[in-house]
Amino acid sequence: MKALFVFCLFLLSAAQEALGRTTIEVPIFEGGCGLTFFFEAARGYEEARPDVLVDLYGDPRIADKIRVRVLEGTYPEVTNAGLNYWALIRNGQVQPLDEYLDGPNWEGDKTWRQSFLPGSLDRFQYQGKIYGIPFLYVVYAVWYNKNMFAEHGWEPARTWDEFFALCEQVKAAGIPPLAFQGRYPGYAGAVIDNSYYHLAGRERYYQQKDLIPGSFANPEFEQALAFIQRTAQNYFQLGALGMSHTEAQLEFFTGQTAMIFCGSWLKSEMQGKIPPDFRLGAFNLPIVDADKADPNAIFTGTGYYFVMKNSHHPEIGADFLRFMTSRKMAGTFAQMRDITVAVEGVMEGRVSEDMHDLIDLTRRATTTYGTAPGEGFPEMNQPINDVRFKVMNGEMTPAEGARALEAAALAVRTRAENPDRTTVRHVWKPALLLGLLGLGALYWLYTTLAKLRAGRIASTQSRVRLRWGGVLFFVGPAAALYTIFVILPSLKSFIWSLNRWDGLTEMTFVGLLHFKRLLLESDEFWIGLSNNLFIMFAIPLFVLPLSLFLAVCISRQVRGAQLFKIVFFFPNILGGVAATLLWMHLYNPQGGPVNSVLTTLGKIFSVLGIELLAHWFHGFEGFAWLAQDNLYWALVPMSIWGACGFNMILFLAAMESIPQSMYEAADIDGASVWRQFWSITLPLIWEILSISIVFMVIGGMKAFEVIWLLTNQAPVTENHVIGTRMVQSMFQEFKVGEATAIAVLLFLMVFFGTVTTLRLMKRETVEF
Repeated sequence: MKALFVFCLFLLSAAQEALGRTTIEVPIFEGGCGLTFFFEAARGYEEARPDVLVDLYGDPRIADKIRVRVLEGTYPEVTNAGLNYWALIRNGQVQPLDEYLDGPNWEGDKTWRQSFLPGSLDRFQYQGKIYGIPFLYVVYAVWYNKNMFAEHGWEPARTWDEFFALCEQVKAAGIPPLAFQGRYPGYAGAVIDNSYYHLAGRERYYQQKDLIPGSFANPEFEQALAFIQRTAQNYFQLGALGMSHTEAQLEFFTGQTAMIFCGSWLKSEMQGKIPPDFRLGAFNLPIVDADKADPNAIFTGTGYYFVMKNSHHPEIGADFLRFMTSRKMAGTFAQMRDITVAVEGVMEGRVSEDMHDLIDLTRRATTTYGTAPGEGFPEMNQPINDVRFKVMNGEMTPAEGARALEAAALAVRTRAENPDRTTVRHVWKPALLLGLLGLGALYWLYTTLAKLRAGRIASTQSRVRLRWGGVLFFVGPAAALYTIFVILPSLKSFIWSLNRWDGLTEMTFVGLLHFKRLLLESDEFWIGLSNNLFIMFAIPLFVLPLSLFLAVCISRQVRGAQLFKIVFFFPNILGGVAATLLWMHLYNPQGGPVNSVLTTLGKIFSVLGIELLAHWFHGFEGFAWLAQDNLYWALVPMSIWGACGFNMILFLAAMESIPQSMYEAADIDGASVWRQFWSITLPLIWEILSISIVFMVIGGMKAFEVIWLLTNQAPVTENHVIGTRMVQSMFQEFKVGEATAIAVLLFLMVFFGTVTTLRLMKRETVEF
């Protein structure tokens, strides 16, 4: 259906072109702001320009689709998809917009450049030219519950000392001061950056983004980390480090906490979930008294739109953005989503009273600061993410965090200066892995040749021979499709793994450099592999016995067998992503069923006078199951529930094919149920058991979506699996060669691992 829809759009576009209308393509990220406004803008522009058709569409995963288009060299006219725009800009693939900005705005009463809030155009400036057009204007602030503040007589804080005093007042009232989106440590980034900006000054702040030596290991940055650590350790709601953004924001809007750190999308994102009498306020992120920067500076980020230079009609794309950022359209967007925009003078009278404090912040601001996505060194994002989390959960002191980031910055600089250099950090691990792969390859080759020699591969004598015409007719189309869509891309990935490439500029042949780096230098690769092995070995230790037990129970029709079948097969009906979302709810630190049951048990043991157990169970109050340091143990019950149903049905189907007469004979001989299982059931389902183990080997090595979902696509290093590391390397660090090298190693491990497992578990077929 989707292919048919796309084909129809193509035909419509062709028809429009035939009628003299020019089509421009505008793919949009479909996030919390939805697409309704953008469709309205497209139709409005078509009314103003009857000669133009706007092919506007959106998707939450639009970045993945447009990245492929960029690799192909086919560009849309306008997009806001999350790409590495700095690489595109430096490579001359984004249209500079100064010519259009110096022309009139849509209303014609000033230049287009003068239409925007001060400083908002500066973010994507390169060599004196502007490349990005701001629209949604994100200001980071401390949001607070105005009703709660008025009831208790609390006042917004300006400095960190005032903020900590305010938090103590809130705690004294029995209310957690702050909700926090702890599963996504990036939310702390604005708070840390704000502190460092005011402690060290604007120049040193931006030097840190360029990894200038000494930008992290200094007293000012240590102090910035100390502020967030003190806040997290003393004033976050219990379990905050295990909450998603939606869960934390709901806690705030339902009055469970007094404040929350967030950007100006907060209310727009939570529309429909906010109580009608809730009054929202905001104040600037706290600063220090003796600051070295403008106290009215605000930390901003904004939704930028880009015109692609090599698209068919970049000039019409720029004109569409001129229309979309007109006062009428920008005001409509601000009113529809109750959110701030980068167009000057359109929010007054358009947004609700809840946004007035934020508008006042933007009015008072004389300057803005922040970094644009993709700016600087993308490789630093991972160590920064790691340190943020470890500092917040107390695993690392601010001084240790600063030193760790300084060391990471040195490593990133060294790699940038010497891209072909490899530092040997691991010796026995790669030797062991390569040895096992070599043994697996030799074993596969030996057993294959042995089968050929023994004639155990099905001979042509037992099969119907087809003429070449029949082979081409029956096998040819499938083989051709498989070759085109699987074999050739796979071979291409092998070629990419031997090149250094960011997906945009020219490839550089580097031979086995990526493999050397991964095996000899990369801590992330070995941590990811160890996590894959944990999933591959630890999960089956629980899943296989339980699946076999349940299959036997259902096969013998014990009481409740049908209930077991429904409960454990349910996640296979839901699908992996839906089941993960369900467990996210179960693991909610505040009011989630898991913590509620455990704390209730604590109360029961307390009543019974068993204080030791009561104290242990009470420790689960607000426990952050999905915090990054608890993630893998929380994954065990999720994986058991998700995998047991499929394996149970697999084993049950095999068991039900065993003749009942065998069990009847065993009963007559006096064999116990346990003996019947070991002597009859297990040997006769051995092949199915082998297949199940192979599935688990493959599943363990290919684990990806659950980790990616539960960490909001930003796992700390200790939580990476090979799949998440591969995707991060490809799409966040823009290292296509390294990512494909990871894919090649993953393929080799899965292939030889599954072949070896299957052949080692091979037994003589038992006839019955």
